[in-house]
Amino acid sequence: MRILSVSSGRADVGILAPVWRALAARADVDLHVMFTGAHVSDDNAVRAALPPSATGHTEGADIAGGDGPAAAAAMARIADAAGRLGARLQPGRALLMGDRLDMLPVAMGLVPLNVPLVHLHGGELTYGASDERARHAITKLSHLHCASTVEAAGRIARMGEEAWRIRVTGAPGLDSLVEAPAMDRAAFARAIGLESIDGLRLVTVHPETNAADPLATVDAVLAALEATPGPSLVTAPNADPGGAEARTRIDAFLARHGRAAFRDTLGASLYANALRHAAVMVGNSSSGVIEAGLFGLPVVNVGKRQDGRQRGANVRDCPADAGAVERLLRTVPERMAPSCPYGDGHAAPRVAEAVTEAHEARRLLYKCFAADDARFTAPWNGAPAQRRERAWTA
Repeated sequence: MRILSVSSGRADVGILAPVWRALAARADVDLHVMFTGAHVSDDNAVRAALPPSATGHTEGADIAGGDGPAAAAAMARIADAAGRLGARLQPGRALLMGDRLDMLPVAMGLVPLNVPLVHLHGGELTYGASDERARHAITKLSHLHCASTVEAAGRIARMGEEAWRIRVTGAPGLDSLVEAPAMDRAAFARAIGLESIDGLRLVTVHPETNAADPLATVDAVLAALEATPGPSLVTAPNADPGGAEARTRIDAFLARHGRAAFRDTLGASLYANALRHAAVMVGNSSSGVIEAGLFGLPVVNVGKRQDGRQRGANVRDCPADAGAVERLLRTVPERMAPSCPYGDGHAAPRVAEAVTEAHEARRLLYKCFAADDARFTAPWNGAPAQRRERAWTA
């Protein structure tokens, strides 16, 4: 079976790389990967993550953190590129991920070709980002679903998707972190260019695209970091509208602080060790909600970008207010026991199995609206996930 997977940014690679390896290991799979979105500007690093037997195609356009009209124009070019690539490759399945503005047009470009779409990370909620609407749109355009949690699977079913189309696989981004070799503190400090990582703050903050002021969270985080001196490791904002201005403000912060290191992206190995050695993660990245719990790392989740997303007891939420963020940074608890509703770090084989599962073509493409009261269990513990009560409050 020919599989077309799609990656639209640096965050996708750590999530998809284990799935690419699992698919490439199957003798009956011909794996192709479309690199679009942010990869169009620089695809060198991401191509290194491809298995040797896979074929990469860099197509489309980069939204590049510009304004709304520029993003819309780039999305149109991505849809056109996806349609042309799909017509040329004629894949048996296409694997789409998540909720990005540059992932939605890929789905739209493939729909006229009747390519069966498999959606990873559907059914989640992020009320503070326009990605929220893109995610649910991709869900309804898709034919099979790999849900990261039991809660997400149930939500997909309530959207009218038939239960047989839905698998609870977990989040494959955890797989890369579990596989990454551990570094000791001294080696990690040298790798990121800091003399000391005592009290290290891991910082990832993006525009809040569904807010009246998308950069309020960026400003609140940077101001709170200035008010609480300490070593910081900052990664780049994504390519959402407002991302370019967010990067400008982050660069100005970095120029003022010698104890701050910056990496555009850390890669799976350094990122896993950042989660192992940091004292706290601060910002509004989905990684704080999904991956950090696997390491018991305390997270200060700022603003509303991740509102609605299931989280563990390690996450503490606060508004996009510098004073509120500062107060939480001054009262960071010790690391907690690892706890993650998004799986066990062995999701990739489950995703690969779901993507390649045999289905009669007419049944797969003939979608019906279901009203089933479907129930799902997590394959890593056999029990339904439960929404937590917020145990860490101000």
